[in-house]
Amino acid sequence: MPDDFKKDTSIEDEIEKSLQKMVEEETTVAKALVGKNDEPSGSNMKAVDINDGKTRVIPQITDEILREQRNNYSAADDEQKDIMEDDDIFSEEDDDETDEPADNDNANKTEVTDKKTKKPMDKKTKLILAGVGAGVALVIIIIIIVASSLNKKSKQNYDYYYKTGMKLYEEGNYGDASSYLSKASKENEGKKNLDLKYTLYRCYESSGNEDEAVNVLKDILSYDENYEKAVKALADIYYKREDADNLTKLIRKYQDGKCKDAVKNYIVSEPVPSKESGSYDNDVELKFTCDSGCVVYYTTDGKEPDSKSTLYDGTGIKLETGTTKIKAVAVNSIGVYSSVVQLEYVIEYGAPSAPDVSPASGKYSAGEKVRINNIPDKCKAYYTTDGTTPTSSSTEYTGEFDMPAGNTVIAFVIINEHEQSSTVVKRNYNVEVKNTYTYSQAESQLKSVLISRKVLKSDSVAADGSGVNFVYISRTKVGDNEMYIIRYDVIKSGSTSTAGLYGVDTSSGKVYTVTGSEGSYSANEY
Repeated sequence: MPDDFKKDTSIEDEIEKSLQKMVEEETTVAKALVGKNDEPSGSNMKAVDINDGKTRVIPQITDEILREQRNNYSAADDEQKDIMEDDDIFSEEDDDETDEPADNDNANKTEVTDKKTKKPMDKKTKLILAGVGAGVALVIIIIIIVASSLNKKSKQNYDYYYKTGMKLYEEGNYGDASSYLSKASKENEGKKNLDLKYTLYRCYESSGNEDEAVNVLKDILSYDENYEKAVKALADIYYKREDADNLTKLIRKYQDGKCKDAVKNYIVSEPVPSKESGSYDNDVELKFTCDSGCVVYYTTDGKEPDSKSTLYDGTGIKLETGTTKIKAVAVNSIGVYSSVVQLEYVIEYGAPSAPDVSPASGKYSAGEKVRINNIPDKCKAYYTTDGTTPTSSSTEYTGEFDMPAGNTVIAFVIINEHEQSSTVVKRNYNVEVKNTYTYSQAESQLKSVLISRKVLKSDSVAADGSGVNFVYISRTKVGDNEMYIIRYDVIKSGSTSTAGLYGVDTSSGKVYTVTGSEGSYSANEY
């Protein structure tokens, strides 16, 4: 702090001490003057110690002087006034002067009477009393002058300090500007002038006095916690200092309030879980993602996570049966924390759903397929054909299969990785075994199907009125089925063209559309 400021701020104390000292001195002298003399009667002077260590010699007041004073003050007021007017207490000649004799016979008598009733004060006594009165009057005058000066000075301090400080700030003299603005901020008018204090912060910040800059910003926020410029400036300083603890506290206080924009650049995003909190019927493998440059810490014991907690290493956290509570936080490179994410997972292993088996129970021709449509991940299906309940030791279902010939009850079950079983589903299939179709029967079956599909009007006429012709190609095996391959020709305007190639299963009579050539046919049920 500059010397001139120290002088300004201490002048009032110095004046007060000086006045107190002066009053004490005068009081000591006065007490000595009116106190009873304890010195030997032959001495008319007394040494008095003053508080400043000096010794002042003053006239000694004796009993005789006191009696004379009492006699003088008992006279009438008008006579006392006459004496004071006639005698010049500041002239030494009064001690040698005598009253002129009276011209009448009573002169001597009158003189004797006057001396007895109004004996004048001696010169020393009058000087002492006059000095004491003058000293007291001087003290009172000084007090009035100083009080008036201080009152005027107090009123002028704020404007002077403020204007001088702002002028120096605008000139770029931040060091001197901070001295004046600091003084102004301590005056009554300056204590709540937050713009003034923000300018003072700028002075400290520009001159590299970071500690004072922080103190001023905190002072501003003590008056207005939502003074956005101060919040942002404080966040900037904390980030520059890598003061992660204070920056984290500042972010958490303001990130959801009026000053959220002031701290938004320093907010660390919460870690994002791969699965939301909730109930699951299977194990959960939990993963976290976070901002670049950040790491994630987590706890499963209910404690608040910090850098001493478990570090997430990027691999899945396996959550098994029961309830698991997780708290996770992201931390950036300087140690600023995100908000804490709280997650709760309830895992209750549930049995798989019942198998969806098709087709339904009923009578079917040989070659019909049986399939299960809903096997979940990490589950397997099993079945039996002898009426027993299937288990994981039964035949495993690996894909659709042919219905067994005859009347058969097939039981199905799905079992998950936790050895929990679904309910058992049963199907009763009655598969009739028929004689092999002849070619003539196969051709009739094909014509019947084409008429039902409105490809033919009759066995020999197409839907558009054209003539038709069916040509036997071969009897061959296509996939797992043996069938007759029959070509379908259309005769129109004397010209014959092939309209399709069909296959008829020799055992079931099912009709298929066929593509390809001999030895490499493929068929789809029509």
